[in-house]
Amino acid sequence: MTFPRPPAFRLLGILAVLIVALSATLLPTAYAQSSKAPLKIAMILWRGETNVEQGFRAYFDENNIPVDLTIHDVARDLSRVPAIIDQIRKDPPDLVYTWGTGITSSVVGKYDAVDPAKNITDLPVVYVMVSSPWKTGIAAPAGQSRPNVTGATHIAPLAAQINAIRAYRPMDKLGVVYNSREDNSVSNVADLTELGREMGFDVLAAPLGTDDEPSADDIAPAVAELARKGADILYIGPDNFIGNYRDTLTDAGFANGLAAFSATELEVRDGHAMLGLVSRYELVGRLAASKVEQILIDGISPADIPVETLDRFSYLIRLSSARKLKLYPPLSLLDYAEVIE
Repeated sequence: MTFPRPPAFRLLGILAVLIVALSATLLPTAYAQSSKAPLKIAMILWRGETNVEQGFRAYFDENNIPVDLTIHDVARDLSRVPAIIDQIRKDPPDLVYTWGTGITSSVVGKYDAVDPAKNITDLPVVYVMVSSPWKTGIAAPAGQSRPNVTGATHIAPLAAQINAIRAYRPMDKLGVVYNSREDNSVSNVADLTELGREMGFDVLAAPLGTDDEPSADDIAPAVAELARKGADILYIGPDNFIGNYRDTLTDAGFANGLAAFSATELEVRDGHAMLGLVSRYELVGRLAASKVEQILIDGISPADIPVETLDRFSYLIRLSSARKLKLYPPLSLLDYAEVIE
């Protein structure tokens, strides 16, 4: 024989079910913030703050999201990264932000060779300025993901870059001076070489650092050799070493009648490359910040946030370099290019 529950017991049972259901929906996911305290972010930077970080900061300011940023600057020295990782482990932030292929690879390792003793595996990591995350093993192959890692990349598709060069002037031979000790540079040259077979151009490669650490003194002779071989233009890819000595390279180009195209913004905007198809650094920082918001506020796992680049790029022309080489842009380009004096 069964007895009906008194109304009070039925009400308590309903309340219990509601509480359990609400708890399940309101529980934060692994990385979501449970309070309005500032988001604690450790930033590991290659050479201090850049326009990328300015855009990163601006995103949070404009969206009224309080953040507490701790800057760790390796000052172009990757040997400092392990000590910084140790520091971060002693006082863990909510998230780690990394700049560039070298730093990011040191922090998170390759997707199929992670070492928990050396790499950060228990904190979310958002990276920027990694030009080839899949080729370098930082990102997992298509159809797979990394549980704690995502990022924003910044390089326009290579075919679009070649079309940008050819929109300015004919190009059959592309001269590339690069650091053979940087994975992203080696990968980029390999991709350009493969693309050259499809689009009808030759890559004239001048690797530096094949026997020893690369030296700035090797740049000018390498450019002269590329000019002798008939290069139509110099290509500056996502290469930290060449970026550090961009003026050395473009000056050598001027001396040999060669203009430079850049895949990254600063070599045109702050340097003397004649043209480039680039991501605006500030917008890359904003894109990365939006991913941080998804992880720490919306509670989305980094594994479910795709690695992305911007969907629009800027065509930059440095007019002073064009004048120096007497290589003026076609008038049609001026309809959409940003011209910098």
